[in-house]
Amino acid sequence: MQACINFLFATIVLFAASNVHAKDIKAVENDLSDTLITTKITTKYTENTELNPLKIYVTTEKGVVTLSGHVKDKHALVEALRLAKKTSGVKSVNAEDLEVKQVNTGITDAYITAKVEAAVLKAKVLDDESIPLVGINASTDNGVVTLSGDVKSEQSLKPLIKRVSSVHGVKKVISHLKVNPQAS
Repeated sequence: MQACINFLFATIVLFAASNVHAKDIKAVENDLSDTLITTKITTKYTENTELNPLKIYVTTEKGVVTLSGHVKDKHALVEALRLAKKTSGVKSVNAEDLEVKQVNTGITDAYITAKVEAAVLKAKVLDDESIPLVGINASTDNGVVTLSGDVKSEQSLKPLIKRVSSVHGVKKVISHLKVNPQAS
């Protein structure tokens, strides 16, 4: 890949050199070098699961990389800066306009809780009819779901927790469910 990029770069420079004056050649080389740096950084961001290259805008001028947009957390910010800084040809990185933009976890958690409540109903209908229709409570905090309430049998726990765990966005399930044969 690097050999292809270098060959392409050299070919473009040679072509440009045959059509422009000496001082213009340097400007063309700088523009191509800046474009190459921007492409390398964007490629690194695309390959990194912590970063969303559609949310980070990269520009380069005379080897100075400017990052703008947003990342999801501090770890992603550090990773974006590290990858840009370690890219060959980068003289410095300006990230004044790159912000950490937290996801609104309150809305996300409420959404997950609603999905978990639906999963509890599915577990009752599809897996174990002894699971009570009411009385199982779910709360979500930053993707961690806590279940409380009573179930009639130990066998009800496994399908219930399995369905809740499969809800998109659930990071962990904490069960405070109790076995109570009298559960309604």
